[in-house]
Amino acid sequence: MARGSAVTYLLGQRRAWFAKISAAQSGNVEMESRQIELIERLILDVRAGRVRTFELTQPKPVAIFVTN
Repeated sequence: MARGSAVTYLLGQRRAWFAKISAAQSGNVEMESRQIELIERLILDVRAGRVRTFELTQPKPVAIFVTN
């Protein structure tokens, strides 16, 4: 996946986690918050070219290989 597409994908995942937090009935959203933090770090690393491959396991497993 191209770097720009990978960043776009991660931004979409980040939005989805924020939506999940907004829709949560309980106040315990610790796991969701950790996922958002992970994705935000990945966005920065992918943009900077420090990460060429990554995996996300939530909500469904996916492996991304970043190309230039």
